[in-house]
Amino acid sequence: MKLYGIHFAKGFQYGTMETVFCTQKGNQERISDFSFFYYLAEADGKYFLIDTGFRDEQLAAEMGVVLLPIEEEIRKVFGSLPKIDAIFLTHSHWDHINNIDLYPHARLIMSKQTYDQAVSEGTAAVRERLQNAKACISLVKEREYFYNRFHFEVIGGHTPDSSILYFQIGNDTYCITGDECYLCDNMEQNIPIGISFCKEKNERFIQEANAEGWIPLPFHDAGIVERYDKLTENIVRIL
Repeated sequence: MKLYGIHFAKGFQYGTMETVFCTQKGNQERISDFSFFYYLAEADGKYFLIDTGFRDEQLAAEMGVVLLPIEEEIRKVFGSLPKIDAIFLTHSHWDHINNIDLYPHARLIMSKQTYDQAVSEGTAAVRERLQNAKACISLVKEREYFYNRFHFEVIGGHTPDSSILYFQIGNDTYCITGDECYLCDNMEQNIPIGISFCKEKNERFIQEANAEGWIPLPFHDAGIVERYDKLTENIVRIL
């Protein structure tokens, strides 16, 4: 299996210490290197995206986000983006789901709550993509196992539909955390996120993952680029 992290944006006006860590209530200091990732996996001749990112420049500007020009880096590493067989969606927030229309033939895997939320409140492009792909959507109620490798589980801490994807490589368990963790420190230091839909569910997930020694792969930690094999400025190979 190969796994890549793709850093596609940075900066976020709401990315504060209070948001990220439950121990920092009232601390409005912004995290200057708050980042945005999605993940690309290759396994058994298939390609999988875990979340898709977004590309709306106006939305980025409104949120204080800078979109990075990663297209040339993608071409350098992959030639062109491989044909995506399936996309796992961890939750329905704009920075995780808004590019699904770029992959019209991919199978979509998400929680039932994510589907309902996206159909109700997603952009026109997201709603159209979902409505045109009903035969190619798998909706998870609690947890399911996919492609003899990936465990998809609904947690419901960050948002009602918030989910994670985890898998084992040898004796290690890697967890693509959605936003149940914002940074690796959330899991590694056993610190739940600061703002959540259900504090208890997020705390339980963080505590259990920390106790098991899972390896976190969050979507907003700039340190991911430094932790793993750097292929270009914004693309790393994790496995």
